[in-house]
Amino acid sequence: MKINYKIFLEAEDVSQSRILSCASYLKNVLANHRNPYINRAVVDDESDMDDFVLRLFVEENIEEEECASSEMAETFIDDMAELVTEMAQVHSFLDMEGSFAIKYEGETLAYSYMSASGDDGCDFQLMEDTE
Repeated sequence: MKINYKIFLEAEDVSQSRILSCASYLKNVLANHRNPYINRAVVDDESDMDDFVLRLFVEENIEEEECASSEMAETFIDDMAELVTEMAQVHSFLDMEGSFAIKYEGETLAYSYMSASGDDGCDFQLMEDTE
């Protein structure tokens, strides 16, 4: 089983308190997620408080010889789609983009997504298998 995902969030001209609260929100929502393939994510905070720029990045690549949680692997795509949609709704001031994919039991599913500032949802695009 292979899972990979990327989440990139960015906004300019935002207050320092908004930068801190958004980073805290993302870290908490990931750490407390029920799916163990999501709650292991580490947030790379590249925000610049002095320039009022918010930049948060997550990149995870998971490979298991034998799947540790088949139920969570089976719900991974839906869980990620729900997670990024919720983030777009809660923080509609952000530009957000990324991708998520799983290769499990011989099947590969991969999506890219984006949400522009002012949108309260995500546009998803099914990606062709790159392997």
